[in-house]
Amino acid sequence: MSITFLDLYTVEQAPEWMKQSFQGFNLDSRKVSAGQIFIALTSFSQPEKTIEFAQKALENGAIGVISETDLGLKNGYVIAQVRHLMGTWQQHYLHATQPLTPARIIAVTGTNGKTTISRLIAELLMLKGKKCAVMGTTGNGILPNLESSSHTTLDALRLQTALHEYAQQGAEFSSIEASSHGLEQGRLNGCAIEIAAYSNLSRDHLDYHGTLEAYAEAKSRLFQFESLKVVIINIDDAHAQVMLDAARNNPAQPKILTYSTTQAADYQVQGIQYSLNGAHFQLVTKDARYAVHSPLLGHFNIENIVASLVAAEQAGFELGELIARAPQLKGAPGRMQVIRDGERLFVVDYAHTPDALIQVLTTLKRHVSKNLWALFGCGGDRDRGKRPLMTQAALNYADVALITSDNPRTENPEQIFADMKAGIDFENKIVHEIHDRREAIKFVVQQANEGDIVVIAGKGHENYQEIDGVRHWFDDVVEVQAAIDAQHHDLDSAFPAQ
Repeated sequence: MSITFLDLYTVEQAPEWMKQSFQGFNLDSRKVSAGQIFIALTSFSQPEKTIEFAQKALENGAIGVISETDLGLKNGYVIAQVRHLMGTWQQHYLHATQPLTPARIIAVTGTNGKTTISRLIAELLMLKGKKCAVMGTTGNGILPNLESSSHTTLDALRLQTALHEYAQQGAEFSSIEASSHGLEQGRLNGCAIEIAAYSNLSRDHLDYHGTLEAYAEAKSRLFQFESLKVVIINIDDAHAQVMLDAARNNPAQPKILTYSTTQAADYQVQGIQYSLNGAHFQLVTKDARYAVHSPLLGHFNIENIVASLVAAEQAGFELGELIARAPQLKGAPGRMQVIRDGERLFVVDYAHTPDALIQVLTTLKRHVSKNLWALFGCGGDRDRGKRPLMTQAALNYADVALITSDNPRTENPEQIFADMKAGIDFENKIVHEIHDRREAIKFVVQQANEGDIVVIAGKGHENYQEIDGVRHWFDDVVEVQAAIDAQHHDLDSAFPAQ
């Protein structure tokens, strides 16, 4: 089916190239094919190169260029809000050229928990026999076949294309993470989000948003989608009111549901009992009381499982039947991922904010019988203000802290370590500093005793370490297991079987 740009969008004084059929949109001038329309977004890092990219796209066969500012091109057209419109254009284009029934979209936002919640929702729906795509930090695709993702929330064109492809593959649902960057930049525009959930908000991405208030406002945009039917809010969070206000002011008037582990809510958690095999608790609604077994460690994972159960219920499934499936849930890789070695526990987690690290450590403190270790670093080219806060969190909530490298990116690692120690009182604290992350993991594996729990924080699912702008293969889970295996080999060599 042929389609023109004017079939998708009305513009004044449209140029002739907008009146001819085209073959889709493209954001990458290197990948433009003949007949496409190139969208020239102003580069944040290299704004002066925008016109160069646009000219390259025309040379590669683009019929025209739509840009945010006037580039002075013969086949150019300025639409200032193109970032916020192109998702809708792409959705309409794909549906017009390849009509199909789209997957129902469930979206999750929050500083911590959105990866796990979106993954658990997808697992629950798959356990109920429904194909569900998942999109976010740990990968995109239909479970269990995920491909790595470059961003938590893809750009609007790739996001719409992926959703369309998953629907073609039979996905009835898509469970996606909505990042603050993605919401503020309109990457989810064009998505008919039906159910939206909020986990929590703490300090993160202030290098981009500037203030916590601006960060919260960006998150709240998820609850302004007029396609929404249901909103699910963690009312224990300090910023829950911002999200509730956004939902209540939504002209669509979605149903608003709350969950809590501390106060009255539509879904209230009571009677939590922790163990090294997860947690048992009661989930109380206005209609019933349910006994729930979560196989995941941690208080915050109780919140995550409740959010996912509510979302799946609102998608059309009976809550009791979903709860019966809960013991089969696995969660996302690199999120409280446990590696057991006898009576020692090593926990790999993505915690890379002060609040996330505190949450992980306080949760595991309930389980540990001896020492709780915190191995962590701070990323380069990011918010420097949170670095000493990360160190203070480790000192306050762990018995032993080990400061190491995360992803230095293009920043001088020595500056990162200096920031992590700035203003910190280390007196009467047990602290080690090992700059090489692999050596740090080897050290902690050698030193941890039976009854200890070791948290390896910051990178989670990532399988690389970025140094000087180059990504080198590195996986915390693999490194921990390798260090454990090497330790056992050394012991076997020292004390051979008789």
